[in-house]
Amino acid sequence: MAKETADEIWLGTDLTRSFHIKDEAETTSINISGFALSYMVKRHKDDADASAILTKTTAGGAIVIAGSFNATPASNAQRATLTLTDTDTSSLYEGLYHWELKRTDDGSETVYAYGRMTFIRGVHR
Repeated sequence: MAKETADEIWLGTDLTRSFHIKDEAETTSINISGFALSYMVKRHKDDADASAILTKTTAGGAIVIAGSFNATPASNAQRATLTLTDTDTSSLYEGLYHWELKRTDDGSETVYAYGRMTFIRGVHR
């Protein structure tokens, strides 16, 4: 069910990422209303969760689930939108990291998206 995606982020910038959650075959959208979601970034995949360099959640307000749900992907407007501010990444180092978007509800833990992320430092500080 998890979709692998590579990403590049400029350190110290504001950004949003929108996630359309679908079944494994990507033929049906999943209704994520009320889901607890967590977005986590680690330097190494096997680092402890407590050592994550960045964690954003629906409970913390950095991931918002909005839009009308329709099981047909082309008609589904529901998205989980992650918001990062410039201060979330301004003190991080350039390089390759690993990220994951996971449902964290007890008994329903599911990874929906993951991948490698390259942080890039620009000339502006």
